[in-house]
Amino acid sequence: MKKNVFIVEGKDDTARLRLALGPKQLTIETGGSRISPQVLAKIKRFFADDNYQLILLTDPDYQGKRIRKKITALFPGIAELFLTREQAHPLHSGSLGVENADPKVLADLIRTNIKTPVFADGSENDSLTISDLYDLQLIGKPESAAKRAVLAEKFHLQAANGKQFLKELNLFSVSKKDLERAVEKFE
Repeated sequence: MKKNVFIVEGKDDTARLRLALGPKQLTIETGGSRISPQVLAKIKRFFADDNYQLILLTDPDYQGKRIRKKITALFPGIAELFLTREQAHPLHSGSLGVENADPKVLADLIRTNIKTPVFADGSENDSLTISDLYDLQLIGKPESAAKRAVLAEKFHLQAANGKQFLKELNLFSVSKKDLERAVEKFE
């Protein structure tokens, strides 16, 4: 069985993960969006080792998205876990972050929602298209952004503009049927 190694932003995220999963949980801390060559080398070593599964878990903010974009570009197929803004919101004051997530919620999320990209075999039949999003009123309408945000939370993806949302849906193999069922609940 593979050991999970979480890629997080900093030491407070590591501390929160260890509260949720145990004191021996392995993490790699990026130290922010300026990821050092040493950290990238460490990620590369774990990524190449079949005994480990790397899981990217960043804050649901701009810097978290920057880090996620860099790492997924360098390591395609890396597993990802997404916290909603609500799950990462501090109880009192402070910024959004993994370090603010309730350990029980975090543990439950990890058990049930790690997303591993499934790459299409090249056929167009299994992919959603921009036309599908338009037909489902997820782009091109005043309420589209709000609907995408709700659906992103339902499918445990990042809320994004239409083009990015389409990319996320296809990357994590959300079927047209599943998306249509979710959209029906808006009506």
